Amino acid sequence: MPHFARPAAGFLFLSSLLMASVVLAGQPESASAPPSPRRQTVLIPSTDYEVVVVPRHQSRRGAPPTAALLGAIVVWLSRNFPLPENHDYPQIRMASAAAINTFRHTGLLSDKPPDRARVPPGQRAVVAVYDKSTKTILLPMDWNGRTAAQLSVLVHEMVHHLQHLATIQYDCPQSSEALAYAAQAKWLALFGRDLMHEFQLDGFTLLVTTQCSY
Repeated sequence: MPHFARPAAGFLFLSSLLMASVVLAGQPESASAPPSPRRQTVLIPSTDYEVVVVPRHQSRRGAPPTAALLGAIVVWLSRNFPLPENHDYPQIRMASAAAINTFRHTGLLSDKPPDRARVPPGQRAVVAVYDKSTKTILLPMDWNGRTAAQLSVLVHEMVHHLQHLATIQYDCPQSSEALAYAAQAKWLALFGRDLMHEFQLDGFTLLVTTQCSY
């Protein structure tokens, strides 16, 4: 779980026919990525909250995000992007990677082999997904918000939640991803990270996957 100090002073996206939004799984961090510090404390702009992140190998067992973290993300998003400051938080559910990917393609939150067999072969795995029908973010069991990358996944899905609450209309599901990835990239930059090193997402891939296919 992200550690919050006392208030300070002062994933290629492929559109889902199930109306779910996802973050794609990344590849292992490349050798050219900037070295991660042992411990990093960042005051989230526009909020009074400090978040502490650690290198991936020091990340602890999974734990869902706190209401304080969700609130800080909502405020930060509303100050930096055309999104409402709506504190109607989504439900958070932890699920296995297999269950998340099965849900992405079938709408079934299941990791049973018969259900997993319905996932189209050759699909790149997804990290997290937002279910609009239940206003629920599905996060992997090992998510704990202790790394910048994990936090950015939550930021990405919170964008989709706020888009849904605001009933923002888009030409196609892919176009809603442009804002989600922009927010994820800006969040990662707070920690000196980027989408390329954390998720192997380059500019061309983002351009292609955030535009309508027609």
